[in-house]
Amino acid sequence: MGWPAASSATAPNNESNTYAFSLEADNMSQDAAGDTLAVSGDGTFGVHAKSASGAGDYTFTGADGTTFSGTWKVNGLVTYQPYGCGVLFGTPIPSDLCGGRLVLGVTATTPFGPQPAQLTVICLIGNPPPSSEEGINAVIPSVGSFNRQIVGDNVYVKS
Repeated sequence: MGWPAASSATAPNNESNTYAFSLEADNMSQDAAGDTLAVSGDGTFGVHAKSASGAGDYTFTGADGTTFSGTWKVNGLVTYQPYGCGVLFGTPIPSDLCGGRLVLGVTATTPFGPQPAQLTVICLIGNPPPSSEEGINAVIPSVGSFNRQIVGDNVYVKS
């Protein structure tokens, strides 16, 4: 699968960089039922060798007003697709600030007990594919699939 010509995102990713990631403010996504998930957190990841660590908090708000909060912890890196560094919407920024699509395997604490989940963090620094939106997507069994980004503020800092 190739990226559109307008994107500098590369496939496959053969870099050996390490990064710190930060969900700088609550990132919010919504599922098909209208439930929302607000997520914050930070950590580190490396592509070759594949590694990741980190943790954060989340708040689930059901369309019916039901609310619960919990924590999440990174289990490992699933994949990382870099979008580039040092430019945001055509404006130069520090060269160690980067963007991309980061997919993490996580464990979320829920009222149903610990749940394995997948957290996708998207940062638009660099030259992302045209359909990309800043924010998160999350799939948490027994809770939902949150794939409509509402708000996001993320960054990856290359070390």
